[in-house]
Amino acid sequence: MSKLKTLAHQTSLHNRKRLPVMAKLKIVSLLVLGLVLHSQWSSAQQSNSPYSYLGIGEAVTEAGSVNYMMGGLGVANASGLYINNLNPALLARNRYTLFEMGVNTEVKGLQSSSKRSNTTRGTIGPISLALPVSSRWTMLLGLRPSTNVDYSTFAVNKLDLLGKDSTTISYNGSGGLNKAVWSNGVRLNKNVYVGLETSYTFGVINNDITTQNYSDGQNYQIKLADRTNYSGFIFKLGGAWRPKISKEYFLNIAATADFSQTLKAKSLRQFRTFDASGITAINADTLTQTTGHVTLPSTYRFGISLEKPGQLNVSLDYSMTKWTAFRNIEGNSEKLVDASTIAFGAEYIPDFEAISGYFNHVVYRVGASYTQSPYTVTGTAGAKDYNFSVGASFPMRTISYLNVAFVHGKRGTLATNGIEEVYSKIVVGFSLGDFSWFRKPKID
Repeated sequence: MSKLKTLAHQTSLHNRKRLPVMAKLKIVSLLVLGLVLHSQWSSAQQSNSPYSYLGIGEAVTEAGSVNYMMGGLGVANASGLYINNLNPALLARNRYTLFEMGVNTEVKGLQSSSKRSNTTRGTIGPISLALPVSSRWTMLLGLRPSTNVDYSTFAVNKLDLLGKDSTTISYNGSGGLNKAVWSNGVRLNKNVYVGLETSYTFGVINNDITTQNYSDGQNYQIKLADRTNYSGFIFKLGGAWRPKISKEYFLNIAATADFSQTLKAKSLRQFRTFDASGITAINADTLTQTTGHVTLPSTYRFGISLEKPGQLNVSLDYSMTKWTAFRNIEGNSEKLVDASTIAFGAEYIPDFEAISGYFNHVVYRVGASYTQSPYTVTGTAGAKDYNFSVGASFPMRTISYLNVAFVHGKRGTLATNGIEEVYSKIVVGFSLGDFSWFRKPKID
């Protein structure tokens, strides 16, 4: 019996047993640790992305560290060695408990027509815990970033010809949205999978404009602060078909759908006066308090892959998002354009069943993607994003892996979009699996 079959057989036996108290404690501990790390890292991240000013922030991919290695794809490829965050239907292929999380570090060079800057950003990726309920049903609990708002720029206006008196206007944005996720994937029969993802989306976005007049000895700042809270449930449907096309190969065809949905939004706008340091508030006057909804766009993803279990997987994904249907709390579209992505990737394992040779068990991956993004500063065309990626999953013990990915790409051009970004990302994550979570201790 192959190792893959042995793993599946052992997991099936373990899943029939009642979850012990220690396993429950492990699950709770990992989720709490993930929540703490996510909140700490998110609050500490630093970047400067002008595109995050638009809509509800710059969309953050749901891809995990494994997906990053393959151009961010994953709609139609899955394995019991890692969690698929992109298609809930394929969770059913996880036959044993897995915990995943990762850290993304990005170095980006940004250039506009008049300025150039380099920024670094660190974020926590998706935090996921897959729990097999039965041989056909797997459940997932997780926390994921959804959007990110982080920009800072300023302009100086001279009030006289000599330039002695001037006014500085600063534009700053911070915050973003996160998702608390509950997903379920079910295998209906030998080849057909369906899934439903339910996520509670929540977060706060701040957009501030600060004016400081340096003439006439004025030692204070005036800030227009716009703070908006978002909350609501979002649903995703997924499906997959996995027919066997030869003695060794399977064809995977899959799709997911995020239909257009709404989030509750509460906006508070205030004029605030601060001292010259910008730290101590002198007073605040509320301008408006608005309660309403934002309309999120629909997203459809399609994928196909050719798989030789335990050795080779070649995949192709396509997705499209109707950002022209987005509406903010005031009913405006913010001139976002429709987006689409096409990605290609492959993974290879030299010899999964080899008895010796560490590198025979390493999973090597490569990928590339092209995205027509919804963001533009000038004109009507969205910024084009090209990137390529490489990475590997290194076995640690049993069914646990250390995942390392490198991504390099470019987004936008000065002539078309007014902003050009060149970025490099290093993504480090781990997939932690252990049969003993479901095994009752025995005393001989």
